[in-house]
Amino acid sequence: MLLFLSVIENQAVRNQLESIYIRYAKELIFVSHGILQDYHEAEDIVQTAMIKVSDYIDETTDAESKSIRGLLVIIVRRLSYDVYNQRRRRNESNVDDFRDTLGDVHTASPELNILKMEDRRYVADLMAKINESYMDILTLKYIYEYSDKEIGELLNMTEGNVRTKLSRARKACQKIIGGDDSEE
Repeated sequence: MLLFLSVIENQAVRNQLESIYIRYAKELIFVSHGILQDYHEAEDIVQTAMIKVSDYIDETTDAESKSIRGLLVIIVRRLSYDVYNQRRRRNESNVDDFRDTLGDVHTASPELNILKMEDRRYVADLMAKINESYMDILTLKYIYEYSDKEIGELLNMTEGNVRTKLSRARKACQKIIGGDDSEE
């Protein structure tokens, strides 16, 4: 058993998380390392993300599911940016190094894997124009159907911040699409 999973009391959930960790850990560490440039911090981020999703996993959860992978990538990326920003505030990191790593993060988009084939190109073009944090919030809300409270818990935000970011994300989408100003 992986040591960090010992904090989870439910044995069935612990077993599911262990199989999910074994399946996706390398990829998730790669995503986090691309942002932080620190392997050990990347491992910590992945373990934190696994603990965060434990509330949304049960024994029937499919470890092979692309939605689990997508959810974990979003959480890992968000946690990595949080750590990066904390580091930057302490002046421990160089902003130019961060800009160099952004290209790698944008190349892998697990959200696109769950969309219909005929809509992929259109959605990919739209997503490329949207701020990445907006894309993450919209994905959690409308693809994974999490509540504002759940999104807040996953991304370390208040419900009010989640609603504000969702509103801004919708407006950004409307602006890009050229639609009207109505909500949903």
